Amino acid sequence: MALKDYVQSSIDDGQYVAVIRLDVKGTFDAAWWPGILAFLRHLRCPRNLHKLCGSYFKDRTAFLPMNNGMAERNISKSFAQGSESGPGFWYILYNSLLNLEYSKTPR
Repeated sequence: MALKDYVQSSIDDGQYVAVIRLDVKGTFDAAWWPGILAFLRHLRCPRNLHKLCGSYFKDRTAFLPMNNGMAERNISKSFAQGSESGPGFWYILYNSLLNLEYSKTPR
């Protein structure tokens, strides 16, 4: 809604608006949990929330059905497809990238 309001306000003021959408392929598959927890510490996340996130990542296992049974692997990155918390953790992990300051270059 904030983006919509910004765009509408800019158009009302006679300005041009361009919107760029970022779609990173495989981003949920590559989300590294220790990086998320480290960034939460950097942000001074309350200890109870940090522990909650740490417990969410602890002892995760992926199962793959095979012809003769089930393959099981411990995992240390990635989010489940359709995960409710996945987008929030992705934002935490990539927050520093999304908030980079870009300098204006002279024309």
